[in-house]
Amino acid sequence: MWLSGRSVRGKLLALTLLPILLTLIALMLLTGYWTTTYTDRQLYMKVAADLAVARGTLDIMQERQLERLEQMANAWRFHDEIVQRDRQRLERLVDTIRQRHGFDFLRLLDVSEVEQLELQQPSLYGLLRSVAAGQSFTGLSVVSESELNAWYPELVDRVQVQVIPTPRARASNKKIEDRAMLVRSLHPITNSKGEVLFLLDGGLLLNHNLTFVDTIRDLVYGPGALPENGLGTVTLFLGDTRITTNVPGLGIEGVTPVNERAIGTRVSAEVADRVLRDEKRWLDRAFVVSDWFISGYEPIYDLRGELVGILYAGFSEGPFFAQYLKTLSELGITLLLVLGLSALLVWRGANQLFAPVKRIHDSVMAVRSGQQQARIGHLETGDEMTDLAHQFDAMLDELDARQQKIRIAAEELERKVEERTLSLQQKTLDLQEHIELLKATRAQLFTKEKLAVLGELTAGIAHEINNPAAVILGHMDLLQAELGPSAVVVQEEIDTVIEQVYRIRAIINNLLQYSRPGQMVDQLQQLDVNRVTRDTLVLVRHALDKQGVEVVQVYDAAVGRVQGNRQQLQQVLVNLLLNAANALDGAGKIHLSTHIWLTTTGAPGVEIRVRDEGRGMDEGVLAKIFQPFFTTREGGNGLGLSVSRSLIRRYGGDIGVQSESGQGSCFSIYLPEQARVNDDDEATMRQLLSGLGVAN
Repeated sequence: MWLSGRSVRGKLLALTLLPILLTLIALMLLTGYWTTTYTDRQLYMKVAADLAVARGTLDIMQERQLERLEQMANAWRFHDEIVQRDRQRLERLVDTIRQRHGFDFLRLLDVSEVEQLELQQPSLYGLLRSVAAGQSFTGLSVVSESELNAWYPELVDRVQVQVIPTPRARASNKKIEDRAMLVRSLHPITNSKGEVLFLLDGGLLLNHNLTFVDTIRDLVYGPGALPENGLGTVTLFLGDTRITTNVPGLGIEGVTPVNERAIGTRVSAEVADRVLRDEKRWLDRAFVVSDWFISGYEPIYDLRGELVGILYAGFSEGPFFAQYLKTLSELGITLLLVLGLSALLVWRGANQLFAPVKRIHDSVMAVRSGQQQARIGHLETGDEMTDLAHQFDAMLDELDARQQKIRIAAEELERKVEERTLSLQQKTLDLQEHIELLKATRAQLFTKEKLAVLGELTAGIAHEINNPAAVILGHMDLLQAELGPSAVVVQEEIDTVIEQVYRIRAIINNLLQYSRPGQMVDQLQQLDVNRVTRDTLVLVRHALDKQGVEVVQVYDAAVGRVQGNRQQLQQVLVNLLLNAANALDGAGKIHLSTHIWLTTTGAPGVEIRVRDEGRGMDEGVLAKIFQPFFTTREGGNGLGLSVSRSLIRRYGGDIGVQSESGQGSCFSIYLPEQARVNDDDEATMRQLLSGLGVAN
């Protein structure tokens, strides 16, 4: 499908180059995968070896330091001094040895003071007694500031490391690292009888010890060990803080500009979790201070086996990644050159191969565009294409002859079809007119029949309900007369029954309005709208005055007469005025006005507006107010507005409403000057009967 719509030359080129392109892409992907996998494996193997060398160097430093103490203890001259028991000379000799062998401190401890010394030096608790028993120890030791100040005050100024906020490290409030990490060795000194007389306590301070990390770096990352611009680094952590390192601190605020090393920065959070919390090695890429490094971290422990820090070795990732991208780029350029050369060769071959095909194609397209005399002509290739061109030209000649015959036959056929089509179209139009007339007649008959049945049903319901209602009213009057003064106790209940019976009769009277469309036609008369409106106010004046409602009247003198039923128009106006009063919830104003109105056809008419300043209606209520039996007023039957709209619409008018919640409502009665009697109340009757539970 992907070759559809292309030229044959393009398809040949695509089919030729596609396998080459797929092969080159696969080769690049495999090369990238193999290079990445092999490179990553080799880098992690290298950093693991570098970390092992750093660890070995630290171990060798500890062992050599212990060996120096053993050599001093075994020296004959030393034994002679011990025999003499000259403590001052011994102290001077120890100080000379300390300076000669590069110890940061070297102390001579009396074996008789072991218990007191252990209590005063928490870093040696439990170790001095073992040394007094003849054992030797060498390893790392962490000394607090107070202990350091008491026993090694000359080292206090060299210990402190300012803790520097570091990217990707965990948040910490620690500002100064004042503990010291030492390479510490403990060895007993015995006399010729093997009795332990003294203890040697010597050590090397690692805080700010640049010689230590630089020696390991030069050993592991010497010339040729890393690519150009590669940076190899070694670090010793006390806890999660670098106390000595050759990691550069450029760009990190707080790094001392003297050596520009990241001493005082902290290890990243993910490395701290694995090494310090889980006590496991880290061999992976990691963010070191300000850049990514291929890193190896492992936990380190003190003389008593407690975790005290981290030993790190690693090298910058950037040069290796740049070398990797350079290799892939060179490979990609080479493959693209091969692909381009292949495409050029295939394109030239395709041009030579498909030159005859192009002539055939051009000839076919010319014939297709209307050039019937276009031909291929003679080809000089002398192969199958020449025979194909001759056969194609002969086919075109034969095709021209047949098309001429077909054209003549088609013209004759078209003439006959046109004659038959005109006759069929006329018969179809006649049939459609008869069908439309039949449908209209059938619909009218069906509607008349349904309205007749609905009218009888409504009248029957009204008769059957009015009779029991009259009986109930009569018996209630009789009951009230019989009870006499005793009726006061149940007078409220009697009034409620009578009120509900009258409500039932009001609903029945409204229902009867729908079943007597013929009677309304007989009562049509010319009405003076302004006069009828003013007369209607007399009917509701008592109810409005009782509530304290003021009616503001504005009548347009230009309003003329309309054709309608006076009693029904007054019934609609009374209903709207009482509804407006109920919407006021107390005293207020109702605006009653008349206006000239034009129908959609331009015929004259009258608009009567009843506007209140009450609570108004929201959209949900506004959409339902003309539905039968819908009411928001307690005690209402929900037929007033429905009946009012039905009465107005029977003469071609309508009732509209505009309302907004909290802003009041405005009902408009639209009356045409010339009534257009409409007896088709099928929809209204169906709604009323549905509300009564009667199926139509």
